[in-house]
Amino acid sequence: MSSVSNLTIPEEDARSIVRILADVAGVEGGHEEKKQLLMDGLCSLVDGDFWAWGLAADYVPGEGAIYTSIMTGGLEEEQIPRLLLALGVPDLDEVMGPLGKEIGETGKHATRLPRDYDPDNVFGRDGVRQLWADSGIGAPLVCYRPVTNNCLSGIGIFRKADRHPFTYREEKIADLILSEVVWLHEQGWPWESAMKVPQLPNRCRLALNFLLEGLPRK
Repeated sequence: MSSVSNLTIPEEDARSIVRILADVAGVEGGHEEKKQLLMDGLCSLVDGDFWAWGLAADYVPGEGAIYTSIMTGGLEEEQIPRLLLALGVPDLDEVMGPLGKEIGETGKHATRLPRDYDPDNVFGRDGVRQLWADSGIGAPLVCYRPVTNNCLSGIGIFRKADRHPFTYREEKIADLILSEVVWLHEQGWPWESAMKVPQLPNRCRLALNFLLEGLPRK
């Protein structure tokens, strides 16, 4: 369960949250432009360096996500394949399985810090740690929301690996903002492709994610 349900935030943060949501509601453009504006604003507010937002098709907790659409912000081109490799390590299925099961049972949005979704420090295991060190990116603050057709809207907010971890205040801010944009979680995705993705082994999932980001398979 989240540790921030009873946490209050300063008035200044509340005003910033309202301003970001108002800007997103009022901006011209489609869902992609609105997602970009929302996440850039949220990253600025919680002092994040990078973000990623994807749609996981036919999600089964503990089996690894197959993303049919991925958006990113703040990342250099050479960082994207490193991040995808780090996110695709099978050990992380063990980390995200319990959170995925919780979301599946409650049907509700969830936002978590690494200290809460990874109490056993799987990110610190030798193979996992090395992949994340190579990416130069730290473990993310995550937000997941179940959406249509057994799919999952998944968001990660990241800092550079040498920076301090996210705090409960920042988790609360992210939770408040991302829980108020249900329509952005549920709309603007390529639903036809999401409904046709087969279950794939890990290497094939990685290749698909590379292709979604326009990157050649190495």
